[in-house]
This record gives sequence, structure tokens and C-alpha cells, in this order.
Amino acid sequence: MQRASVSTWRPTQTTEPRPDRALARARLGKLKKTRKSGLPPLEQAWLERDTFTRADEWGRNLEALGIPAYGLSLLTLAQDFAYGASEEVKRDCILIRRDGKTKILPLVSDLPEYDRVLEREAAALPSANLLGYLPERCGAGWTNDFEIVESHREFVYHRESVAGMVGPSLATYRRQVRALLRAGAHVEPMGPANLDRVLACNDRWYAGKKDRGRKTYYRGRTLWTFENLSLLEPLGVRHLAAVLDEDVIGYAVGSHLGASWVVFPFHRGDRAPPGVAAYLLCELSKRYPERQWINDGPAVRKPGLAWFKQRFTANAAEKQMSLGWIKRVRSSDR
Repeated sequence: MQRASVSTWRPTQTTEPRPDRALARARLGKLKKTRKSGLPPLEQAWLERDTFTRADEWGRNLEALGIPAYGLSLLTLAQDFAYGASEEVKRDCILIRRDGKTKILPLVSDLPEYDRVLEREAAALPSANLLGYLPERCGAGWTNDFEIVESHREFVYHRESVAGMVGPSLATYRRQVRALLRAGAHVEPMGPANLDRVLACNDRWYAGKKDRGRKTYYRGRTLWTFENLSLLEPLGVRHLAAVLDEDVIGYAVGSHLGASWVVFPFHRGDRAPPGVAAYLLCELSKRYPERQWINDGPAVRKPGLAWFKQRFTANAAEKQMSLGWIKRVRSSDR
């Protein structure tokens, strides 16, 4: 598929005076005490596990197999270990087990060979446990009749298209980002100097979800990531906070997957002013100039979020994925 040329759009800040934002000043005056994840801190020994030392190998294999899943970013796997996941290394795969689910990291790139690995590991699963990730519909080369459960779409972006805000589907967001910059918005790394404001922004985001009757997930993972930011950098973790009138209005975190992919586990921000979400995506994309594809994960039962993410999928139609978990294979079911 021929790709659209990448725009040279480069929003610039102006010297216009910032608006008087009483809300921001009020929030800065009553920051809450820092919240803790309660999880064990990252240990250097974790990074010496095969999961991380062989990440280039299994990451290339995932790309070759066409399944660079959102839940297999290096940051997410580190979070899994913080929650007590175990690692089992075999000749042809690495298995990460936690809470009845097993993530498989392939050490083979040949489809028929990987098919045999899946059949073996699915047959060995304890009852009711799941193995993943696998495409919703098996393509050429898959021979097993696996039952896929908990299937979901994962939204994939062409990184340069997002960094350049390319295409008519992003026109509204380009205008919103320009307005943010005129108001004085900028981005900076997360760290001790702004972490209290990042946490306050995170609290507002979760409170807003609760007020709208939405379920909230991954709060512990988010806080653990904040607590271990500097130690996570070897996993390709890059991060930023969006700042307006000295207050943090959003934050974003990315992590490596394979040789040409990056995953955006977190990008969250205030609903007002408009454009914060697009600004975060654009700026975090610029932090990964060596990567080609972004997996921005699912939007399960969130039609508004799905609509937003769909706007950024230009130039990545062939990379969109629907992935799920497979149940145990029994001969009576075949």
C-alpha cells in the first residue's frame, strides 16, 4: 500500500500571554500526598531474565508471525513480574504465567513450527487457563482449530503519521494542538520535579472515569511505573508530562516491542482543554524516531475511545490486529 507523504507540520509556540487559569492555580495549591503502588520495586536482577535479555529475538519473531501484541511490551512484562509472574524458558518459547493466563514469547519464527509449539502448550494448560496472544482468525499456516476467547482489536498507528499529524482525519486535532501551544502548553520528562502534579492529574483521570460510571484498570501498574521510571529506561521506556500554566494536564509512557514497534501503555490527560490526548500521542511519537509502528492497544467496550483511536490509523490498515487467548486443547474437542 502506498503511504501518504509525511507532513512537515511543526507547531510552534507563540509569545501570546497565557490566560489566567484560576483552576490550575487552585489545583496546585492543594496537591495530595503521593500515592504508592504497594508493589515491590524493580530489581536489576529482573532485567537479567531471558524475557529481557532475549527480547530482540522473540520480538523479531512476533513481528515475523504478525502478532506484536500490546500486552507483550517490555514495560508490561516488567509490571507482570512486579505482580508475581513466573518465567519458564524452553527451547522454542518463553512462558510468562500469572493468574491463570500464560503469555507466550516465541523463540521460533516459522509458522508451522510455532503452530506445533502452540498445540503443545495449549494441551498442557491447566483447566480453565488461557494462553496468548493469538489472532482472532487464524491465517495461512495455522493448522490447529483453537478456540479464541476474550478477543479484542488492537489499534496500530504508523509512527511518522502520528508524529506529523498527517491526514484529514486529524485536522481537528491539529487545530486543538495549535490552540494548546498558543496557550503556553509544553512537554517535559516526568521526574521528581513534577511527579506530584503527574499523580494529581492521574487522580483526576481516575475520578472522572468513576464519576462517569466507567470501570478503571491498571492503577497499580501506573503508580509502579512512576516509582521506577529511571530503572525502566533500558526497556525503551520514554515518558513525558504535558504542562500548562505550571500544572500537569496529561502524561504519556511508551515502551519497546520488537525491532520496529513501540507500545503506548499509558497516555492520559484532562478532558479540558480540548486536544490534550492528541497532543500526548503526537509528542510521545516523536520520542521514538527509530520505530515504525505504534500499538496503542484496545478500546474494549469504549466506543468513544475506539472512535478516537481510529482517527490515527491512517497508513497502517494492514497492521490492524484482533487478538485473544486460546483455551486448552482436548482430543475430544477436536
